[in-house]
Amino acid sequence: MNSPTTFDPGREQYAWERHLLEVCDLYIVGGTVREILRGAGTGSVDEDYLVSGIEYDDLVSRLERFGSMNLVGKSFGVIKFTPPSQRTVDVSLPRTEFSTGIAHRDFSVRFDPHLPVEKDLERRDFTVNSMALHLGTRILVDPLGGRADLEKRLLRVNRRDSFLEDPLRILRGVQLMARLDFAVEEETRADMRRNVALLESVSAERVRDELNKMLELAKEPSRGFVFMHEEGILPFVLPELDATFGEEQNEFHPDDVFMHSLKSCDRARPELHLRWSALLHDIGKKEMKQVVDGRTVFYRHEEASARDADAILERLRFPRELRRKVVSLIVHHMFNITDDWSDAAVRRFIVRVGRENLDDLLALREADGLSRGDGAVVAQNASIRKRFERVLASEAAFKITDLAIGGADIMEALGIGGGPEVGKILRKLFEAVLENPEENTREKLISLVLRSGEKE
Repeated sequence: MNSPTTFDPGREQYAWERHLLEVCDLYIVGGTVREILRGAGTGSVDEDYLVSGIEYDDLVSRLERFGSMNLVGKSFGVIKFTPPSQRTVDVSLPRTEFSTGIAHRDFSVRFDPHLPVEKDLERRDFTVNSMALHLGTRILVDPLGGRADLEKRLLRVNRRDSFLEDPLRILRGVQLMARLDFAVEEETRADMRRNVALLESVSAERVRDELNKMLELAKEPSRGFVFMHEEGILPFVLPELDATFGEEQNEFHPDDVFMHSLKSCDRARPELHLRWSALLHDIGKKEMKQVVDGRTVFYRHEEASARDADAILERLRFPRELRRKVVSLIVHHMFNITDDWSDAAVRRFIVRVGRENLDDLLALREADGLSRGDGAVVAQNASIRKRFERVLASEAAFKITDLAIGGADIMEALGIGGGPEVGKILRKLFEAVLENPEENTREKLISLVLRSGEKE
């Protein structure tokens, strides 16, 4: 008989952990164990706990001595526990789940402090997420062979009906395989295909969250999107992106729109707004494609792409601020500032896109260029960045509040009260200063105001 596997979680026990170990069994569980076995530092992963051999009320009374709690998961036997100077963690009692329908909330959940830990682990999604480490004995509880699958870099579902119970697990599996660079076990892959239509029952917010994890945490999100296309999953998630597969481009693009979009996404910094911008920056090309004088062109595709991206992100229930940022980056991603641009033209461009977005816009431009093998984009961006820095270092105004005078000065100079006319004059002054920054002095602007008043 093999001896139990043990390993060290790599940190000292907390006071509350030591206290619980005196009266019950305490485990770290799930993805926390997976990441520790993969060599991640304990500070880099959220810790989830499983407690057995103690009643819920007794557990609550003991934890409250060591920190604050949120009991919103009481019916599921889950406590949100926040020790002083530590992150909030989930502390759960073992539970079983019985599916009563295809929706996420269609479950009958029962927690039982005396349920064997193995039974709780078996209800989870994938074998690599179904391990527990006893914090007292340091023994690994691994009823489904999760550690062996981890070593084989293989993603295997726990049960054949797992995706039927919660179809979102299909997307969770996709983002895990992309993040961990794992292969998907063949029967698991077949189960995903068989149950893919059930994704229509999953809320947009839950779909969004799994896609976000892949975009933020995977080095190459393209692995997940290619997998979803091959297995027929993508039409249920991002049909607009799936429709670009095989859409050939012109001599500037060696790949179709689909692969170009994925390569751009991989090249972008792993920040949500940038990765979504890169993924969707050409999503409108399919509808804007035309042949002019024998050449394939995509005139104004950036506008169509921005519109389509906004609709996709709205469907996925993204906050308005992120949608605005992504739309702005996409609609301006075709820019190219050359030496023949005047400083006034550069200033107008900065005002139009927002100086706070310049770095992201350059990052998207670089991801777009490198994804199609255009190495020159790096040097071009360096030159454009220097131009931005030089123009920004000048005394120019980049917003109306940078003007040397304000609305009160205009009212005083013209002897008028407040109203739309004041705003109109301020906008005219701003246009004048954009063209000639030396005009941005109190004396010159008041003079312009008085002259405009005489014309009226």
